[in-house]
Formats: sequence, C-alpha cells, structure tokens
Amino acid sequence: MCAKDLKDSAAETTERFYSELVLRHSSDAVVISDPAHLTLWVNPAFTAQAGYTDTELIGHDAGLTLRGPETDPDTLRQINLACQQRREIRRDIRLYAKSGAAYWVDLKVTPVYDAAGRHTHFISTMRDITERKLLEEQNEEMRHAEALRQSERQLLALTSEWLYSAKSFEELLMVIKRAMHTLIPEADGALYVYNESRTMLDLATSWGSLPDFPRHILPDDCWALRRGRAYAYGQKPIQFVCDHVTKPDTPYFCLPIIAHGETIGLMHIVFDGFEDGGVMRHMRADVLANRWEISLICGEQISLAVANVRLRQELHEKSLRDPLTGLWNRRWFMDQAQREITLALRDGRALSLISVDVDHFKAFNDRFGHDAGDQVLGEVGRAMARLGNEKLHPCRIGGEEFILLAVDHDRAQALEKAEELRALIGKVQLTVLGQNLPSIAVSAGLGVLGRDGSDLQDLMHAADRALYHAKATGRNRVVSEAPPLPDTIAR
Repeated sequence: MCAKDLKDSAAETTERFYSELVLRHSSDAVVISDPAHLTLWVNPAFTAQAGYTDTELIGHDAGLTLRGPETDPDTLRQINLACQQRREIRRDIRLYAKSGAAYWVDLKVTPVYDAAGRHTHFISTMRDITERKLLEEQNEEMRHAEALRQSERQLLALTSEWLYSAKSFEELLMVIKRAMHTLIPEADGALYVYNESRTMLDLATSWGSLPDFPRHILPDDCWALRRGRAYAYGQKPIQFVCDHVTKPDTPYFCLPIIAHGETIGLMHIVFDGFEDGGVMRHMRADVLANRWEISLICGEQISLAVANVRLRQELHEKSLRDPLTGLWNRRWFMDQAQREITLALRDGRALSLISVDVDHFKAFNDRFGHDAGDQVLGEVGRAMARLGNEKLHPCRIGGEEFILLAVDHDRAQALEKAEELRALIGKVQLTVLGQNLPSIAVSAGLGVLGRDGSDLQDLMHAADRALYHAKATGRNRVVSEAPPLPDTIAR
C-alpha cells in the first residue's frame, strides 16, 4: 500500500471515529435505519429520551414503535411520502416513550447514499421540544381565552344596546331570549314575572331545549327570592335545590330581576349535561364560574332594561291617557282611529264611532260645583271602561265629550252598545256632602264606516250630527243617523 493510500485510510478512520463520537454523545436522539426503516443503531440520547434500548429496537421500525393515539396522522403521511421519495424532511411531531408518556420532538429524517449513489440508510435526529410546545399551547390557550373574553364583552355590549332599545316588554322578552341563548349557548333558561297580586310568578319566556319549565312558581319555591340575592346551585359544598327545579342533579342559577328597588321577576338558567357524571364534567368548574359572571352581568342589565321599559311605558301611557277618567285621550284616539279605518277598508271589515256627551253638564257643574262635575265625568269614564274591550275603545275627547271607537261593529252592533252604555250610566247614583245628585244622562250619535264615508273626519262629523240631533230631540237618547240637512243649508 502506498503512502497516499495509508494517509487516506487513516483520515477515513479518524472521520468515522469523530462521527461516532458525536453521535454517541449528542444530546439529540439519533436512530440509524436501513431503507426499509428497520433500526440498525440508536445512540444513548435516544434511550434516555424514549426509554427503549438498542436491543429492543434493532430490527424494528422505530417510527411505528414511537407513534401513539395523538400522533398527527397528517404529519406521518408527510414523513412517509418524503421517505418514499428519498428526500430530507423536518417536522414537529408528538411521540410516545416506552412508559406511555407523550413528548414532542423536532424530527429530521435524512436519506444517506454511498459513493455509487445508492440509498443505504436513513438517519433520524430527534430534539426534545416538549417544553417549547407546552409554552406554545399555554400561549395559545391564553390567546383563545382572551379572544373568548373579548367576544363575550362585545356580545354583552351588543346585548345591552338591544335591551335599552326595546320599546315594550314584549320586545324586551324577545331580546332577552335571543341574547341569553347566544351568550350562554350550553344552558337552557326561563324568565318569570310576578303576577299583579304578587302571589306567584308566571313564565314570560324561555329558551333552549328544555320543554318542562313550570308555567307558574311560588315565591317561596326559590332560594334566590327567599334570600334576596342570586343563587348558584352546583358550586358550593352546602347547597339546597329550589322547589321549582325539575332536574335536581343539574347545576343551575337563579337571579332575581329588580326594577326600581322592587323584585319583579326571576331568571332561571339550567346547565343540562353538567351533572356529576356528565360529558362536560372535566371542564364543569371553569365553565360554570365563567357563566356565573356573565349571568350576573346579564341579570343586572336585564333589571335595568326592565326598569327602563316600565318607565318608558308609564310616561307613554300618561301622554295618551286622560288624567281624570283614565280613558284614552284625543291624541290616542286620532292615531288609533285612523289606523283602524285603514285596516277596516283594506280587509272589508265594519267600524263605527259612538259620540257621547253628558246632558246638561254645564248646568250641573254650575249648580253643584266643579268637584261634583269631575265626579260625574269620572263615573261616565268608569262606565265606558267597563264596557270597553279589545274591539271597543273608550276615549275622552275633551270636557264632557266622549267617543267609543267600535272596531268590527256595524250600525246595529254599535247602536246596541250605545244603548247599553246609556242605560248603564243612567243607573249611577252620586252623593256629594250627603246630598243625592240628579241622575246622570247622556246622549249619543253614530258614525258608520261606508254609510257616512271612508274618512275619519267624515265619520266624526256624522257622529256629531247624530249626537246634536239626539240633544235637539229630547236628550238621554241614542240617534243612529241624523236627518239630511235642508237643501238651503246644504247648498
């Protein structure tokens, strides 16, 4: 052997020595396998990382041994395709040690070729990146949690805007139903409102999938109402089920709804599926804690919104009600009558106006005083209110003038109601300072849609003409239609 060959052989021996030294003492795990992926050699770092010895893996596919239930199949397909194509690939992948513990590695698979260009080996290096992945997952969870909180804040702000925009209690119930289902989608819920006598709470609306919310509950059935504050069942070591609850093993919230310092209702939120053995048991505590905070905020917003709607309705009602009699006033009548006439003409339905006036009211007022006069107007208003319903709307136009908007009433039906009202008022007996007052009498006239025209002013004019004719012909009577005017006057 010549000197050059001896020198090359020595250099090759030295290179192999250093390569083996690096592989044995590298902190990265190394696996050398043949083209069929059968393991030929592993370094000590691999044994420390995966827990398998070289004797346990030699002759076996290390990739098959190390994969587990959460190893990403798509990543495995990418690695297998790169190996089939004999090209280098680098991927992060979750593997499993012999103990069953999962860990993450930065895996690099490199094909090795001999001097003739034949594929002879694969070298797989695995750097443990488990801590880095844990930090990434924690950061991702934090970003996700912050995104959820931001979304919740936006939804709460949007809910508040819609709640305060509701003009009526019916609109408010619609907003509550949609908002609560959106904010707490995993829960079913119901809103109860006290009845007028405050003896029980009636179901106003519900949301979710539970079909068996009771229609009525008693105040003593609920711990939240009895204690005067919100109550969460399913979070404390000492707790008791409310009597109105139909699923006693299910976590739930009860939140009193308060308006102007008065408890007017109850919001009941039920987490079906969160029982001790439920599918969401592992995340129950965190979810319930978060939903409790949201529910408290919603309870406060709903309480304020209810108070706002009540105040708005009271102010609106006052602006449309006559303060002396409580009947609808002229403003309400003009708007409602025009609307009802439009609908009646569109649908081909009947409609009439009954114009009513107290007979000899000025003389009565002058003789017995204004207080007595107010009592007379009050009694007429009460009689009209007793007669009123969803089709018969009593109104005070001004002074001693009243009118009944009779929807779906033709001439005969309106005449019957006018006679009934006249008889009802005639039975009223008033006493002022121990003195019996004369009986109250009223006159009435009709205006009928179609017969007297299709315009509100035409109907009011016809009703007034009939009323004046009733007064001119003896008072205390109802006139269906005034006689036509003389030609000289008509012209």
